[in-house]
Amino acid sequence: MKILHATAEYFPYIKMGGLSDMLSSLSKEQAKTWEVHVAIPYLANFKTEPTWTGRDFPTIEASPFANSDASKILMQSRFREAEFHGAHLYFFDSPLFRDLPGIYQNSDEHFRFAVYSYACFYLSVHLQVDIFHCHDWHTALGPALQKASPWGKPSVFTIHNLAYQGDHPEWMTGFLEEEPFFLSRKPLEHNGRINYMKGGIASASQITTVSPGYRDETLWEPNGFGLSSLLSIRREDYTGILNGLDPEEWNPKIDKNIFYPYSIANAETEKQKNKIELYKEIERPKIDPLRPLVGIIGRLTFQKGYSDFLKAFLDRPNLAHFFIFLGAGDPDLEGALFHQSHHNQNRLFFFKGYNETFARKIEAASDFFLMPSLFEPCGLNQLYSHAYGSIPIVSRVGGLRDSVDESIFMERQTGIVFEPKDPGSLAYALERAETLYKDQAKFRTIREQIMRLDWSWKRRIPEYAKVYQKAIDGE
Repeated sequence: MKILHATAEYFPYIKMGGLSDMLSSLSKEQAKTWEVHVAIPYLANFKTEPTWTGRDFPTIEASPFANSDASKILMQSRFREAEFHGAHLYFFDSPLFRDLPGIYQNSDEHFRFAVYSYACFYLSVHLQVDIFHCHDWHTALGPALQKASPWGKPSVFTIHNLAYQGDHPEWMTGFLEEEPFFLSRKPLEHNGRINYMKGGIASASQITTVSPGYRDETLWEPNGFGLSSLLSIRREDYTGILNGLDPEEWNPKIDKNIFYPYSIANAETEKQKNKIELYKEIERPKIDPLRPLVGIIGRLTFQKGYSDFLKAFLDRPNLAHFFIFLGAGDPDLEGALFHQSHHNQNRLFFFKGYNETFARKIEAASDFFLMPSLFEPCGLNQLYSHAYGSIPIVSRVGGLRDSVDESIFMERQTGIVFEPKDPGSLAYALERAETLYKDQAKFRTIREQIMRLDWSWKRRIPEYAKVYQKAIDGE
């Protein structure tokens, strides 16, 4: 099978969220069985230079009658081929993206990603792929272009987060009806605006999202963010497939980013050593390493539920936990966390920003990992935490409830679960974590259990194969 993924993010080149890690590790696993191609925008400020093959590919058919701004830009652009773990990468080298400081929050995103979607569509025809697999709103026009074209390919559209839909004023999108797109905007209309995500959902041969739990939640409002009725209409074509991880990338035995590598056999001593070194690095060496450490890593957005964490944190001043928080985003949340980090130095440390090495050090040192999300399509940090022996404390939503179980049977317990949007339930979960930590025999047993879990992608490949075949068969 020949697959082309179209995406705005791909680790290690562009990473803003879970999509980057997910697709990089998924395509790497798929490439063991299938012929995998991945399209991604090219930014000149990449920290990691791709391994170029020297081959280039066009992004539009040359024509003297192509006079629109989109066509002119596409004729100035090209796909540059590179290799990555068995997959063929195609970097969209274009004046639209080349000199941007980052992939998102730039002016004219509605135009940039529409042009990029067309280029990906053209590449799929040029490569004669069997499946055109698009990810989130940035490439959601791809399935619409496939459906409208006599040369269209079977398409799969994956929703990574329905809260971001590529929703634009109608007056900004007249170019979609011109060449090279020639798309009707009517299927994209939603509440008086043009919605790229809606176009992907309505046009794709098959739709997936990143966990069964989130799939079910999005069939109802408010988790459908206005699109639940359309998803319900297409529910037979809509599949939830839980994300996986790359065990070669997320493995404490071989992770060079952490202070001390470790395995199940020596996790107790080596995680403690990682904790002590991390406290030195953040200049809190007097924190008692025998206290439970709770790691928190994430974007400071409404979705992640960190306001509930702050309420629980302030409501339970006597908890034994020390919290290390890595993140950036909402200025009010940043200010509140800086305030607590300064005035409660014996309880919390906050680092603004994101640093991959520091994030892995937190995973390696933590006894617990907190994810208080209000909704969560899948989440990856709970899977990373399992691999690193940090017991997840998560809200009962989406992919978190699919992957973390606070069972009454200890042999099945893989974390601690609380109710979303409920600071009291979160606080009680932190109390249960403290109780568990005091029972070191039980704590060690659960830590060993979670480190043995297999979240590798090889378990998900048959699920994607089934979706791809349904798209090809036109079911």
